[in-house]
Amino acid sequence: MERRQFIIGAGATALGATAVGPTAAEAAETGRAAGWNSNFTYNNLGWSRVSGAWYRSGGMWRADGLPGYWTSTKHTNVYENFVYQAKVKRDGNGGGYYNNSLVIRGNPASLNSAYEWSPSYIFGFTNTGYASVWRVNYDGTETALMGWTYFPFLTSLVWKNMKVVAQDNFFSFAIGGRTLWSGYDSNLAYGRVGFTFYTASSYWSTLRIDSASLQTLAAREKVTLDPMATGGRVLKGGNSKQAPA
Repeated sequence: MERRQFIIGAGATALGATAVGPTAAEAAETGRAAGWNSNFTYNNLGWSRVSGAWYRSGGMWRADGLPGYWTSTKHTNVYENFVYQAKVKRDGNGGGYYNNSLVIRGNPASLNSAYEWSPSYIFGFTNTGYASVWRVNYDGTETALMGWTYFPFLTSLVWKNMKVVAQDNFFSFAIGGRTLWSGYDSNLAYGRVGFTFYTASSYWSTLRIDSASLQTLAAREKVTLDPMATGGRVLKGGNSKQAPA
């Protein structure tokens, strides 16, 4: 597999080897779906429910969590290479250890028993300062790409500005302008994007999306990543639904 260079902001280390710029054909990428920007002030164009009751209120796209299940929403179209961002806030967590995730390259028409997109990649946080990255497989099982990792600065962010870069087999996950993880995985090449969050049985939760956007990328387009976060501490245990308490 050829690894290309991704430019990372000041204070971080570059990944990969030789930089490869896009050819004219790759830059054009005829037929790829256009990007979009949703602020939910007047409409929720392109967004619809997968599980749970989603509705637009107060200029936000929001839902109350389904206890014991993932609650999720999807955006129309299928995407391969892109920068996907969202500004989100979760209230009610059953201790704050449950997952709130951007979901990409997924199939929302195929859900496992907990209403998790199978397959998909999910990039998530908890209100207690943990973050993780998972691949949900076709059979509903899960593979940790980044196990639950504690970042102290996350606890000070009431609203989480989340960003995922997906380009060929490369991924990068950032919150609050700091990259938490980057790496490679070649299992899922394209799919829908959306948002998903898990609510424990007998608990309540509300998820609000203030804004979201997606910028499509050419296959070999150079990407500038946010500076790497420091001070992350990896914990053992947990699963895609929740961090270890």
